[in-house]
Order: sequence, then structure tokens, then C-alpha cells
Amino acid sequence: MLAELELVPIGTKSASLSALLAEVVRRIDESGLDYRVGPMGTVIEGDWDAVMRVAKSCHEALLASVERVMTTIRIDDRTDRPAPGRIAAKVQSLEARLGRSLKR
Repeated sequence: MLAELELVPIGTKSASLSALLAEVVRRIDESGLDYRVGPMGTVIEGDWDAVMRVAKSCHEALLASVERVMTTIRIDDRTDRPAPGRIAAKVQSLEARLGRSLKR
């Protein structure tokens, strides 16, 4: 499955969140799951248990630094497409239809 994970720390004194979110990305990276970081969230590919374990770890990491965290998870789960590789395949499919590469 693919899961888009968005974590928003609330109550920080800085408008920049990169220092807090660096720990989140470190945990995702250490999970060994395939992922893509975007400007507004991160897409992770893996089975349900592995993705939820990482999401929980990321949520808890932020809660160690701030008093409140809003976590949003969107899931795209398909049984008709083989995994892994869906993160890249979705983009490649769109590029094929457009006949050109997309900005990444």
C-alpha cells in the first residue's frame, strides 16, 4: 500500500518546521521502506503493519518535542497491482501518458 503521511507540530515558536521534521524523515529512512518526501508530506510504501509502525514512531518523535501534533494519513491500497514499486510506477504511468518527464 501507499500512505501519504503529514505531520504538523503545533505550538512551535519558529515558522520553520524543518528542524523538527528532520527527525521524522530520519525515522522513515531508517525503516527501510521506500518513500518520497514532498513539500507537504511524505509518501511511504509498505504493508499495513510496517507503515503504521513508522507513522506511530514519527508521531511519537514529534510529541517528544512539542505538546501537540496533528497527523494525517491517506492510504491507497490496491490488490490488483503488484508491490513494491508503486511509488515510481504511478509517476511513470502519468509521464507515459503525457509523453514527457515531470518535475521532481
